[in-house]
Amino acid sequence: MQTALIWGAAGGIGRALVDTLSKNGWRVLGIARDVAALSDVDVEAYSAELSREADVAAAALWAAQQSEGAVNLWVYAVGDMIGKPLADTTAGEWERIFGANVTGAHLAVTHSLPLVPAGGHLVFIGAYVDRIMLPKLGAYAASKAALDAYVTVLAKEVRDRRVTNVRVGAVDTPLWCKAPFRLPKGAHTPGDVAAAVLRAYAEGHKGYLDL
Repeated sequence: MQTALIWGAAGGIGRALVDTLSKNGWRVLGIARDVAALSDVDVEAYSAELSREADVAAAALWAAQQSEGAVNLWVYAVGDMIGKPLADTTAGEWERIFGANVTGAHLAVTHSLPLVPAGGHLVFIGAYVDRIMLPKLGAYAASKAALDAYVTVLAKEVRDRRVTNVRVGAVDTPLWCKAPFRLPKGAHTPGDVAAAVLRAYAEGHKGYLDL
C-alpha cells in the first residue's frame, strides 16, 4: 500500500485529496488544524498549526513514526487569502497570508523532506499567478509568486525526487469566499484538483502543472 502525507488535509483541496486517495487504496496521513473535520473519512490525522515551527516539527515526527519513513506522495495543500488593497493590508494580515502559503510550506519541507525517499513525489498546490494579479488580491498573488520561486529552486535541489507545482485558478472552496469577487464560471472543483494530483503521480509528472 502506498502512503500519502497531506499537509492541510481538512481544507477544500486537502480534503478532496484525502477522499480521492483513500478511495484509490492509499494509506493517507493528514495534518490539519481541525482534525475533527476528518472524522468521517479513512485517514490517520494529526492536529497542528502550520505557522508554528514546533507544531510542524511535532507533526513531521508523528508522520515519520506512522509511515516508518516512507512517504510516496507528499502534498502541501495549505492556503489562505485576503481580499484587501495592498495599502490597507496590515503587517499581521500580510504575515498570515505568507505564513500559510509560503512559510508553512518551507517548514513542512525542512522537517519532513527526509520522509520522501528517492523516487518519491512532492506536490505543492500553487496558483496560476498571471490570473490572480488583480486588485485586492495583492498579498495572495505575491505569496503564490513566492511559492512558485520556492518550488522551482527546490526541484533543482532534490533531483532524486519529483517535484510538481499544481498551479490552479479559481477553485470552488471555502477559501474563495474570501475573494473580493464572485467565483468565476468554469471554476474547478476540489475533486478536479485532487484527480489531477493523482494523475500527476501516476504519470511521473514533474515541474509545473497548470489547471
